[in-house]
Amino acid sequence: MEPKPTSGVLRRIRPLPGSYRYYPYATGTPSGNKHVREEVVQLGVDLSVSLAKSMFLLCDDIHTMLWFCFKLLKYTLPPSDPVSERLLRVVHYVYSKDIKPKNRACPDGGNSVQWELVRTTWKDFTDGIIILSRLVLRLRKKDCYFDDRLLSSAIAKYKQQVLKKLEDKLKSAKDVSELNGFERETVASNVSDLWKSLFDEEAGESTPEVARSRILSDLFQPISGHSCHCEIPTLPVTYPYILGVEFAKQKLREEVVQLGVELSLYVAESMFLLSDEIRSVFQFCSKLWRDLKRTNKVGHPAGERLLRVIHHVYSRYIKPKNGVYHIGGKSVQWELVKTTWEDLDAGFREMHSLISILEVDDGSCTDGREFTSRIEEALNKVEEKLRCAKDVSEANGFAREAMKSNILDMWQFLFDREKEEVAWTRKVRREEILSDLFPHLGEEDEEEAKQY
Repeated sequence: MEPKPTSGVLRRIRPLPGSYRYYPYATGTPSGNKHVREEVVQLGVDLSVSLAKSMFLLCDDIHTMLWFCFKLLKYTLPPSDPVSERLLRVVHYVYSKDIKPKNRACPDGGNSVQWELVRTTWKDFTDGIIILSRLVLRLRKKDCYFDDRLLSSAIAKYKQQVLKKLEDKLKSAKDVSELNGFERETVASNVSDLWKSLFDEEAGESTPEVARSRILSDLFQPISGHSCHCEIPTLPVTYPYILGVEFAKQKLREEVVQLGVELSLYVAESMFLLSDEIRSVFQFCSKLWRDLKRTNKVGHPAGERLLRVIHHVYSRYIKPKNGVYHIGGKSVQWELVKTTWEDLDAGFREMHSLISILEVDDGSCTDGREFTSRIEEALNKVEEKLRCAKDVSEANGFAREAMKSNILDMWQFLFDREKEEVAWTRKVRREEILSDLFPHLGEEDEEEAKQY
């Protein structure tokens, strides 16, 4: 079941690589659809350019080139698929305009000189075709709201894991393809018209059967009745991960790790703000940790990582080097920082629930998105409250970017228990951390912390 749209609300998180990114809370909005569709059309053009380049590389042996295209088009997707249809038109256009032997002869030397190179691109092309089809079919659904983040992630991964791989592999033969007549800009301009109608309902849903038969006959007539290229039948078609069955859950898990890092960074910033009076640091952390422990089971990943973050920040950056603990009074920033406690507590409690859902094999990603929304809301509130003291926290030694990688190390194996055990076995145990942190608080301090 797809989530229902909610208009007029923005959500934001601070991605690990850089600044804030904004996402519509309502997914599948018309404006969002238009932008994503334009990107998908461009993906189709870019994939076509790489396919055309491969054709130019193989054109010294027409049989090799045509068998490569034949299997790619016939066995990757059904012929009526909108992506398959357009790639058929692209292959036919490039072949008939630029490659088709002018004297009707079809030289067959048994193998193209560039076959060993082009063969390495097979999986990239099949993955690219299948993923592009998944994107198109998702965007073509009417009255179906989708997760914009999921599609944005899929497009970004497509560019890196399909298009970039193809570009990197084929650029080693750039001189050969250009010598054979390949001109990237010209090809891109020519084939772009074939993709512009991808989401245009007035353009019709499919190529008429008669037209498709004519294209197939004209394109593959030279290899009709010939045995297939010896290596092409063994090329497999596998189903890629991007937008596959587990993609939504894995993407959500990646976001959970990001959100955990963000929550942890705000806890760290709060500790730095309170570091002029160490007792205030412990009171704040003790209340956050103990209330989360009361709400959830001891040993749950969210609570464990909160404890590790507190210990890491305290022992590495704040712990008095001379052993002096009690300065007296309250931190100058106590009144400000204590206003963030409820938001941080809410964020970690929602994190606890979200992790519990995602640890179950049939956990709902739709339900999970509701939790991420509430965590992001808590993060936004904390950011707004602490913004006015940014200079103070930095003057006390808080460096967000420098600390981020260490905190990420504490979260990155959140859903991989085996790696988690290797990474944290027991380098430090919970009891050791607790004994290093909270014995400093006496009963009076504990009671005072509970009031906030």
